[in-house]
Amino acid sequence: MFPVYDVIVVGGGHAGCEAAVAAANMGSKVLLATMNMNTIAQMSCNPAMGGVAKGQIVREIDALGGYSGIITDHTMVQFRMLNKSKGPAMWSPRAQSDRMLFAAKWREMLEAHPNICLLYTSPSPRDRG
Repeated sequence: MFPVYDVIVVGGGHAGCEAAVAAANMGSKVLLATMNMNTIAQMSCNPAMGGVAKGQIVREIDALGGYSGIITDHTMVQFRMLNKSKGPAMWSPRAQSDRMLFAAKWREMLEAHPNICLLYTSPSPRDRG
């Protein structure tokens, strides 16, 4: 017999992880399917959260109970306030994280959530090119 899920999220990037957490926090049973368990929420070559635009998104995610800000707090290696030479309205915090630790912490927190189940799906041989 297969388990029944209320929500199935395909893709373990930042948006997929936050979607899984949001649904799980509302009480849904969530299946998060990803192709690589080691690259869940993997950061780009510039592993920073914050700045004028992205910082606003991170604050909104945080206000809605998301994990990006929390995980950034756990994995940051540098913090900086941007635009200090301008007025206070333009100041913007930015934190740089350890890329590997960030992905590992995301996985740890997702696995610890009682309403989230992770599924590793490997591509078929014909999809590998």
